[in-house]
Amino acid sequence: MAFLSRSILALSIALSSTSVFAQKQCDVELRHGLIITDDVIRIVDKGQTRVQINNNNQLFIRGYWVDLSDDESKVLEQFSNGIRHTVPELVNLATDGVNLGLSAIEHVVEGMSDKEPEVLKTQLQYVERALMDKFKRGDDFFFIAPQSLSQIDDFFTKEISQKIHSAVHGSLGAILVSLGDAFKSREGNIEDRINDMGQRMDIISKEIDKSLQKKAHQLELKASEYCECLNALDVTESRLQAIVPGMADFDLVQIKS
Repeated sequence: MAFLSRSILALSIALSSTSVFAQKQCDVELRHGLIITDDVIRIVDKGQTRVQINNNNQLFIRGYWVDLSDDESKVLEQFSNGIRHTVPELVNLATDGVNLGLSAIEHVVEGMSDKEPEVLKTQLQYVERALMDKFKRGDDFFFIAPQSLSQIDDFFTKEISQKIHSAVHGSLGAILVSLGDAFKSREGNIEDRINDMGQRMDIISKEIDKSLQKKAHQLELKASEYCECLNALDVTESRLQAIVPGMADFDLVQIKS
């Protein structure tokens, strides 16, 4: 448990430090969801694709193609490239941080019991679901939901952290029952197993702490870069909206300060 608390705390500190750093620069909100593949960008509202950009140079609004001149297409290309430069990396950083924590929990539980308690599987599924509602990636796509990017740390340190705690505490009972059964049936020495657990937890704890410290540094370095990119993206989006007024109905980037 000490290991898990330290790991979760380290993850919280990493993401919180990013938020503080970012807030000094700007407060950015994505007002719509984004789905990004190699060839297509979709701006999504209430589960429906409202704006689609094909190959960085074809624009569709509400399913209707918008004819653009060469100069206008260059503005669209700038907007598309700005999205591709920022969002996939942000999704990668967010999902990598949580997946690291989930893997650590599974390793610890494997070291404590012969089998992974069903309650842990269920609780970790809740964590993964909450994460995928905000950030998701596959072999050929990235997804980010509408959200304030300066408040990402709240999502991790409150919602995700609470769900991780629930997963751990919920599984401890099943683990102790398993150990008690083994002790009663004399299938193993419970003291030896507990000592082995402690050693495994210490080793994993040190490795996870190293990884989280590295991630905290990565996130801090990227915070100002994201802000500058999203500020530039907002400017480009405004230029595109002046060319295509229908784009204003699905304003993607909002700078609050």
